[in-house]
Amino acid sequence: MAFHPIELLLEWETLKNRPRERQESGPKVLERWDATLGQLPLDRALSAPPELSIVLTTFARPAAAEQLLANLQVALQRARLTERSALLVLHDACGRDYDRARRAAEKLSPEVLWLDARRRFGKREFWQVHQTALLVARAWQPRLCLYLQDDVELEADLLLRALELWRATEHDLLRRVLYLFSSRDDERRGRWVRFERREAGPCRLTNWFDLQAFLVDRAFFELLDYRMVPVHPNRWRRFPWLSSGVGRQFTRRLFGRAHIYQAWPPLVAHGAAPSTMNRGARLARSLDNRLDCAPAKGRSAAW
Repeated sequence: MAFHPIELLLEWETLKNRPRERQESGPKVLERWDATLGQLPLDRALSAPPELSIVLTTFARPAAAEQLLANLQVALQRARLTERSALLVLHDACGRDYDRARRAAEKLSPEVLWLDARRRFGKREFWQVHQTALLVARAWQPRLCLYLQDDVELEADLLLRALELWRATEHDLLRRVLYLFSSRDDERRGRWVRFERREAGPCRLTNWFDLQAFLVDRAFFELLDYRMVPVHPNRWRRFPWLSSGVGRQFTRRLFGRAHIYQAWPPLVAHGAAPSTMNRGARLARSLDNRLDCAPAKGRSAAW
């Protein structure tokens, strides 16, 4: 099957990690959002770079987003990071009422930016949602950044446990990502790349990750040059069930340039809610890891 020359160029940029500057992947992306909390454009420096920034992507799940933000508030308090945090919420256009979730966001952190998309991005332009997150990271310059999707569940000690695993892998100077999701049917030989999974103390060295929940450092953003490579629409003309391509792009751009670790057992639960972005693929593989989320001794078993 023939590929469009632009597809080949984009794949070359991905493999070489050399995203070109384009109008659709630059600051003009911010014009596609309305700020209902915080301000755009990003021309106001924060008083200090946050110790932790949190990126929440959400679509058509206002109640789940509200609950997740409430749980995150407790997690930040337990980790004593509330006053050193910043929150970015990227709400794809859906027409649902998110007022209660916005009120929960206001309580979470001293610095909140809530962006509502002016039109639907969906999975075919989800890379633009992540381009927006990269632009905000360039402005905020957080030391660490936690990415979450709105269909994950977490316990109050999430940040304490994630930071413990982060410190446990700090001997690896190439470590850029800690993937907080895992399941017993994860590929042992890699996803999107060929790499035999290795046990690494309390983690796995996998060198691939997807988007449910992950922790990164500032060097992650610098390595990506704060730019996404656009995902060509031909990806779904041939195979409409494919996912957004963002996790694949991150993985392939970092491969050979950085190390990616995965928490096992997982630190977040996933699978309670049906997919809003990729229903067909979810039927083939549920990505339901709730039975793998065995709580540590002395913690609540409620996920």
